[in-house]
Amino acid sequence: MHKKKFNSLAIVIPSFNEKKNFNNILKKINKKYNLLIIDDCSSDGTSSYLKKNKIFFIRNNKNLGYEKSLIKVFLFLIKLKKIKYILTMDADGQHKISYIEKMLSYLTKNKADIIIGSRLRKNRFIEKIISKVFKMKYDLSDPLSGFKLYRTEVIKKIDFTKIKKLFLVDIIIQALNKNFKISNINIKTKLRKDKPRVGNLIYSNLKMINILFSIIYTKK
Repeated sequence: MHKKKFNSLAIVIPSFNEKKNFNNILKKINKKYNLLIIDDCSSDGTSSYLKKNKIFFIRNNKNLGYEKSLIKVFLFLIKLKKIKYILTMDADGQHKISYIEKMLSYLTKNKADIIIGSRLRKNRFIEKIISKVFKMKYDLSDPLSGFKLYRTEVIKKIDFTKIKKLFLVDIIIQALNKNFKISNINIKTKLRKDKPRVGNLIYSNLKMINILFSIIYTKK
């Protein structure tokens, strides 16, 4: 693990075999922000790349998946007193670095607790449906977005024992039920060039359906 001192904002990127998508984005982020990569037991040389470029990372000894990987990092970061904000991004480069400051500024000006980067273009049709259903029920869009900014104090209040494999949509629901203020900010994203790492088409669609039903039947 490459060591680095942290200040108030930590950028967290979960990664599973995403080395070829890193390009220069990680280096750019690392120069300006506290960057922490959670390497989910990748087999493409991700850890070697991160060590070589002196990028702080934690490597899982086995593949834990998106949700457990991020929870692991959240539990690590909330122990660091200096960390006041945690921003999550996807490793495929679809999120623009320029939105980081915009998200932080919006959160502080509006005294919000969580900001969700609402993608103007969704990757799948079912994601559009999930976003619309979530909007109708909670007046928030795109809970599946990987681009989110959290106040650390919110993360400390989440019961992670109740988090399921729902791309952390249940964190948003828990925060809403605890009366934290959550807002959206629209973001433009780049299209991914290769296949996503969320599993094959059948698995990913079944997971999306499970998320949809979970949103519908979860009590407010």
